[in-house]
Amino acid sequence: MNSLEKLKEIVSENRTLRLIEDGIYSVLEDASHNHLYDRRAAAYDLIVSTRLYNRLMWGTSPSDYVMFARRAIESQGLHLDAGCGSLLFTARAYTESRRQIIAFDQSLVMLRRARKRLLKLTGSAPSHVVLLQADLNDLPFRSQSFSTILCLNVLHQFASATELINNLNTLLAGGGHLYLTSLITNNRVMGDSYLKALYKAGEFVRPRSSEELKKLLDESLNQRLSYRLKGNMAFVAL
Repeated sequence: MNSLEKLKEIVSENRTLRLIEDGIYSVLEDASHNHLYDRRAAAYDLIVSTRLYNRLMWGTSPSDYVMFARRAIESQGLHLDAGCGSLLFTARAYTESRRQIIAFDQSLVMLRRARKRLLKLTGSAPSHVVLLQADLNDLPFRSQSFSTILCLNVLHQFASATELINNLNTLLAGGGHLYLTSLITNNRVMGDSYLKALYKAGEFVRPRSSEELKKLLDESLNQRLSYRLKGNMAFVAL
């Protein structure tokens, strides 16, 4: 069974899956709906991909995200990338993997960039990677469908982070693993100040401290976690 066939099998019965562009599927009623990141996709990729930006603002490096994503993809079974963006830090690992991968985002422009990035790496669309337009606030999958779920650099945009974590956790099959990252305040003048500025601008929700995030995760998952901090970024694995 290839990834597309598997996708059809795990999408909830009340959802309609359709091909909207070459290599991109959607479960949204209005696939053309404009998303916040549609008009920012190119600038986002250009800035966020740089070592300088990550080092100055967050005390991290793009390689940190790449290595974390590779940890998630190392195991077996169906893999979900929740809020995949343009596959900025994951595309190469996905093309090198033999796992079936479902990568979804609400922004069609981001998914187009993801498809272009995959094509650039492989010369053709990899059959084991399916790009899907879907909403993180309205997950379209059957429970216990995935062996691993990666949610990279998304949680700090969700006020209802507990609800999102719980919803993602229900999609994990027994023995499955959840990998996520989130920006937090961590006594770094540059990073903490920038997080607060983004909050005031309405870009992010109120910044959580490391302690707040850890408590939220412990209460939501009630399982032993790997919880690591680097600069303003928390790396969490279940």
